[in-house]
Amino acid sequence: MSSFGEYLNKLRTEQRVGVRELGRAVDVTGMHISNMEKGKSLPSPELIVKLANALNVDVDEMSHMANHIAPEVKDVIQNQPKTVPNFLRSAKDLSAEQWEVLQKQLDAMVKDKK
Repeated sequence: MSSFGEYLNKLRTEQRVGVRELGRAVDVTGMHISNMEKGKSLPSPELIVKLANALNVDVDEMSHMANHIAPEVKDVIQNQPKTVPNFLRSAKDLSAEQWEVLQKQLDAMVKDKK
């Protein structure tokens, strides 16, 4: 698996975005972008969201690459200290198709709640 820096550099270069241009888009210096790409620093959770939006990629994928857990996900885990780990242990062996079904069920539950 590649590092966050390699991942960020690949996204940026594929989209033909300069270091300074990306820095301006996310309110940091081009040097900070360069340091992240070189593995000298990692982004904060807030910067991950800005970078994902600027580069039009999934925030969760970028968070994963930076080895971060989004604050709202941490909140869910902390508010359900037994339920979430038990759920994850139960679901760990689900197939991709089963995860897809589960996601659709969850989406329907959230939609019904609204």
